[in-house]
Amino acid sequence: MTVRFILSLSLFLLFLPSAFSQEHGEVAEVPMATRLALTELEALVDLHPDPDKLYAAVSGQYPVAWIHNRLMVGFVGCLHLDGSDMQEAESLSEAVQVGAQRGGIVSFRVDIQHLDRLNDLNLKGWQMASKAVPDLEKALYGTRTDSVHSGFGLPQSFTGNDVLIGIVDWGFDYTHPMFYDTAMTTSRIRGIWDQFRTGGPSPAGFDYGRVEDTPEGLAALGSDTANVYSYSYHGTHVGGIAGGAGAGTGLMGMAPSAELLFATFLVDESAAMDAFAWMQDVAEADGKRLVINMSWSLPQFGTRDGLGMINQYINAMSEEGVVFVGSGGNNGDSDFHIAHDFQGDTMRSRVQFYPESANASMWGQNLTMWGEPGASFEAGFAITEMGSTVVDESPWYDTQAGPLMLDSMLVHEGDTLLFDLVVEDAHPDNGRPYVRFRIRKGASALGIGLQIRADQGQVHAWNVTHLSNGVGNWGQDFQSTGSDWTAGDPEYGVSIPANTESVIAVGAYYSEYLNPVGNEGGGTLANFSTLGPTIDGRTKPDISAPGVSVESSISSFTDANFNQTESVDFGGVSYPFARLSGTSMSGPAVAGIAALMLEANPSLTPFEVRQTLKATAREDNHTGEIPEGGSPVWGWGKVNAIQAVMAALGIQSAPELPPSAHADIQVWPNPIQDEIRVSVGRAGSTCHWMALDLTGRCMASGHGPSPLRIDASDLPAGALLLKVELAGGWVKTFRMVKG
Repeated sequence: MTVRFILSLSLFLLFLPSAFSQEHGEVAEVPMATRLALTELEALVDLHPDPDKLYAAVSGQYPVAWIHNRLMVGFVGCLHLDGSDMQEAESLSEAVQVGAQRGGIVSFRVDIQHLDRLNDLNLKGWQMASKAVPDLEKALYGTRTDSVHSGFGLPQSFTGNDVLIGIVDWGFDYTHPMFYDTAMTTSRIRGIWDQFRTGGPSPAGFDYGRVEDTPEGLAALGSDTANVYSYSYHGTHVGGIAGGAGAGTGLMGMAPSAELLFATFLVDESAAMDAFAWMQDVAEADGKRLVINMSWSLPQFGTRDGLGMINQYINAMSEEGVVFVGSGGNNGDSDFHIAHDFQGDTMRSRVQFYPESANASMWGQNLTMWGEPGASFEAGFAITEMGSTVVDESPWYDTQAGPLMLDSMLVHEGDTLLFDLVVEDAHPDNGRPYVRFRIRKGASALGIGLQIRADQGQVHAWNVTHLSNGVGNWGQDFQSTGSDWTAGDPEYGVSIPANTESVIAVGAYYSEYLNPVGNEGGGTLANFSTLGPTIDGRTKPDISAPGVSVESSISSFTDANFNQTESVDFGGVSYPFARLSGTSMSGPAVAGIAALMLEANPSLTPFEVRQTLKATAREDNHTGEIPEGGSPVWGWGKVNAIQAVMAALGIQSAPELPPSAHADIQVWPNPIQDEIRVSVGRAGSTCHWMALDLTGRCMASGHGPSPLRIDASDLPAGALLLKVELAGGWVKTFRMVKG
């Protein structure tokens, strides 16, 4: 006999709008996933009065960290369009710590014992910070970077001088000789911020973690502190690919002369946003361009169309001159996605579960669904036996009934399935209907089938593993078990932050190499490289780079297992190297190449860096002919450092000066006082101009016919770059000084 019941542990719509109202009566937009997480957190706070036991219960699963002896929960928020800000920090007391702010998006943390203070925040909307996980799964030759280092066909060699590369990650070894200069005498680490370390000093404007920027201080610290990944090595490996100088081994990174900024972040997007802001502050103080690498993702959170809060934040920083590079992800070998166009029908697909025996922290599967704005859908799940035989079902949940949340169980003949659910009729970030199931079936042999039905519109669904100690970042298949069941595919997989418009999203392939007889091998796509596009139709990834068995530095402080390939003795310590695979490795290769481009032409905007990389990418027999709009597999092709740097210099890919202009662009005076004069040869020729500081931030711009007079009275004193562009795309950049 079948015994079936559903027990609701928390009822629909218990969060009334007034629960998050503000003093002026407006209701803050709060996603249901955040409301459910807050309910869970508050229950754990009541269950564990001892702070240490509470931290053990919430660590990994939620964005919680010890800061000044308080357990603080990470959030991100959206400011009001009228420019009104959060209340002054002192009025919020120590219960709320306000972090970085860019483009109307702000990071902040709230004491876990005082989550009621969320009611006091003057924000348009807010949500709990998403958890981040690393995208971990011969490069100089494959990327053609060796030609840039040697100066082949260039006016000089380029190695990343006067450019900063920021690595936001975990597992840094500050003493590794990979981060010294090629003579192994001087460290190139410009500064570090370990957000887990207590005791300060903290960066200006922040009140947690420790910064250090002196060689003596870095040597004394040795490495970042143990965190949720213990003493990891991921950041050391990533940093070596982007900017390692070889440590005498020949394993040189892409930009071996660049200076490095390392931020060990609190494993959530709020902390990452703070790290970005700190890096930008350092770069602007130094007057240098900045490239930030993100070899991690938020695979279970955020929107899939690049409209989330961290997407907006990154786009705003890109407008200020910061170049962002993100790994595309490692789910290309998983059929973890389904897209279905509905016409009054029902779609069913069996959900593959990661085996509980394979991971001690295995909890279940996370199923997320996004529809089209204004087109509702219903979702539920079925219990199956013998493949596709349905023996029981959950209720159907309609997005039109949202926002709602549910924490429940379903019992079938002695097997208990736990699940929770959040539903949005129109998600605050993008207006799309949204459903998320998290389902645990334990050791049960029963099958689970996802069910979706709708009158019209397209719905996308993803199946990603969920862990009890945090999020999982690997997909599991959607499977067809009969003629009326739908199989999944590996498409639409690029998640936050790589799906951000301004981020250079990077796929992975096996690097080419020359074998002992001089023939070239390798070059095929990495089977794990995540495929695009985004659900709003944009092509991602943007570019591909080597990401399989890439050899680089490993932290000498790590307590993790790895297969050492070689080591270097330096200062009486043996420093290891190892091969790792993943888009975690291909991302920093492109970040280092971006640094080479900015050394060659510091006036390039982040948009120009991304477009140049795409325009100069190479095709071969493995990529096939790539369409003009890019490929969801390869992006615009394989990164080509030598062609990208040539284009940055104007040696190739830039149109010739129109013959009618007759002469080069003339700009004077230099130094500047209150006016800049521009002449392009023939009177009346129209030109566009842009004045940038040395970090790439646009200070002023305009256009007009030659001869042109530019009002420079409001430009700040000091060095600047003036970029002048003629019709047809011919560009020339002048380095100038304002007196």
